Amino acid sequence: MGKLGEYFKSAIKQILHNGYRTLMTMLGIIVGIAAVIAVVSLGNGMTQFVQSQLNGIAGNYGEVYMDGSKTSERITLDDIDFVESSVSDIYGLSPQLTAYGKVTGKRGTYEAQVIGGSAAMEHLLSNGIIKGQYFNKQQVESGQRVCVMLRDDAKKLFGTEEVIGMEIEITLWGKTASYKIIGLRDSMNRMYSFLMEGQDYSAQIEVPYTALGADFDYYMEDFSSVLLFADQSILNTKVNEVKDILTNRHSLRGTKAINAYSMADFSKELDQILGYATTFLLLVSVISLVVGGIGVMNIMLVSVAERTREIGIRKSIGAKTGAIMTQFLSEAAILTLLGGIVGIVVGIGMAYIICTAIGFEVIVTPTSVIGAALFSVLIGLFFGLYPARKAAKMKPIDALRL
Repeated sequence: MGKLGEYFKSAIKQILHNGYRTLMTMLGIIVGIAAVIAVVSLGNGMTQFVQSQLNGIAGNYGEVYMDGSKTSERITLDDIDFVESSVSDIYGLSPQLTAYGKVTGKRGTYEAQVIGGSAAMEHLLSNGIIKGQYFNKQQVESGQRVCVMLRDDAKKLFGTEEVIGMEIEITLWGKTASYKIIGLRDSMNRMYSFLMEGQDYSAQIEVPYTALGADFDYYMEDFSSVLLFADQSILNTKVNEVKDILTNRHSLRGTKAINAYSMADFSKELDQILGYATTFLLLVSVISLVVGGIGVMNIMLVSVAERTREIGIRKSIGAKTGAIMTQFLSEAAILTLLGGIVGIVVGIGMAYIICTAIGFEVIVTPTSVIGAALFSVLIGLFFGLYPARKAAKMKPIDALRL
């Protein structure tokens, strides 16, 4: 341990002796490590932001649907009742009827997306009810003309959030019906606003599917798909359970005629895509580290050339090949470690500035910091190996001649 300490002291002394050259050599490592830390931190922040925003747009739901190319079977109301009574820990099932038309309030008429569903559709979006209530099972069964809308839509249509009890007119395919507002959802998040940017304003209205069917001539006896609502942790399990039940009830085992997906599946796919993007940027950043490593090798070769006589003297008085090699490897490792530490600090600073500017949370993990530091040392050892071997293999008599 004493000899190793001496090697490191000698390495540090040599690095400080050539301060300007050391700084220029470290620059490539600093840039490379800073880029790695910044990319990893940005990737982590972006992933968390996208996931949280996605969860703020869509609730915990999955869809089970019939493949019309493989079967003429449909999901019936009896199927829905059976599933809801036999599958535990779910919020419920709902058909989803979506139509595009117009909605009229006190402040004018606007384009609208009208969504018909059961009481379970309350869980379609994560932004909960902030005023009033969602329509219940009895209101759905009786086909009451009630509706729920977004806070922003209420302000647009009426100029106020105090709209509970007021009425709107929904117009679809030339037919118009009046619906009473009984609930108000909170506003959507930043990602929803971003996705809707540049599009014409369109209100979103939720109504009982039975009322929508009766007023606008939807066929309401069976459906090609249903939505299932459950907690995220059990969503995939419940979706597959419902899929199996419907497969058995319609005698479709082995036909692959019933398919399913969930927001959990979509979330995993999105994580994978973001992971690929981060990995690609990380690989690009590593290229700069390789360039920095080549710079370290060049400087170490220069150092070997400058210290040829010193190497010859040390070997002539008994210095072993391993000792010479260890000394030069120590210099390369310390050089890149110092560059790595500075790069980590710069990278964290860059990540903080960028994340703050675009609204991401800064996520710097201990793993990325420790990994970057170790990687910088490995770069030094790898690219310092050739100069160290060259110095170690010098013959004393040849070195002393120079």
